[in-house]
Amino acid sequence: MMKKTLFLAFAAALLAACAPAPGIFVPDTPTGRITGTVTVTDGSYDIASQDTTVGGTAYHKGDTIYYDYIGNNIEAELTQLKDAPQKYNIVLYRVCFSNHMPVTIDMTIPAVGIDSKGVISGDSIVPYAGILGEYPRYTVRNLTGRVVFDAEGKAGALTLDMLCGKYPTSYQGMYMSEK
Repeated sequence: MMKKTLFLAFAAALLAACAPAPGIFVPDTPTGRITGTVTVTDGSYDIASQDTTVGGTAYHKGDTIYYDYIGNNIEAELTQLKDAPQKYNIVLYRVCFSNHMPVTIDMTIPAVGIDSKGVISGDSIVPYAGILGEYPRYTVRNLTGRVVFDAEGKAGALTLDMLCGKYPTSYQGMYMSEK
């Protein structure tokens, strides 16, 4: 029993050590909770149970029918990195990318470039989910977007477009008031 406990403690420590550092939050920087919608092009699918036609395309029993996945009420947050003022972590909280994804995750896209005009850019960024670590299979490519900061310096609106792995993915959200 002692060996099993030691092994589990070692495994947990190893996972925590391997996860990328999320950056150090700068208290007076423009950040805020945003709520919005994630759309993944062809991110979901069903298997046809009979011959059918969907959107003008004929499918036979057993064919895979792909369609866009839409996730609503997804919260996002920006955190400025202390050692790189034009770099932010973008966290999507309790996000799911497919109707076949059994759980939600908190996905962090680390060290994303955001210039003084709110233009977002990045490429070849490996996202991660807490202690679960990196997800190289879903490397973020061609990340573009915009963040609009309000008069109080809060992120008022956020739009993102990217390839998440091989899936075109977008996010659109608006700032929600603090509770």
